[in-house]
Amino acid sequence: MNPPRRLRAGERAALLGVLVAATLGLTVAPAPLGSPIRRLANYDGDGRYPIWNSPEIDGAALRRAGEIIPDSPRETYYIDTRDEPQLGHDLIGASLLFFLPARPVPNPNEARWVLIYHWDRGPLHAGPRVYLLGDGIALVRNS
Repeated sequence: MNPPRRLRAGERAALLGVLVAATLGLTVAPAPLGSPIRRLANYDGDGRYPIWNSPEIDGAALRRAGEIIPDSPRETYYIDTRDEPQLGHDLIGASLLFFLPARPVPNPNEARWVLIYHWDRGPLHAGPRVYLLGDGIALVRNS
C-alpha cells in the first residue's frame, strides 16, 4: 500500500481558504445554520470569577473567605443560605473552588467555619470571630 501523499503548499493554502470561506459563510448565514457559529463567536470566557447562574453571588467575598479559611483538610465548613436552590448550588461550587482543601459538612454544629449568605436574616450562629465579607455575607469561626 502506498503512503498517503502530502499536500503541496498551494493545495494547503486552497484548503485553508475553503475552510475560512465556509466558516465565514456559516457565520453570516440566517438561522438555523449560522446560530451555533455566532453563539461560539460571541462567547465570553470566564474572567477572574466563573459565570454564576445566580446574580447574587459575590465572587470577591467568596475569595476573601477562602483566604481566611486555613489551607488544611482538617478544616470544615458549612454554607448557610436561604432556601434558593440555584444560589445554594452556586455557593457549593464556589466553595469547592475557593475553600479547598477544607471539607464541607452537612451540619453547622460540625463545622469550624460557617459561611452565612444573607446576614440580614439575623445572627444565626454565634462564634468567637465574625468576618464581614460583603453586603450580607459573613464568615463565622466556631470554637
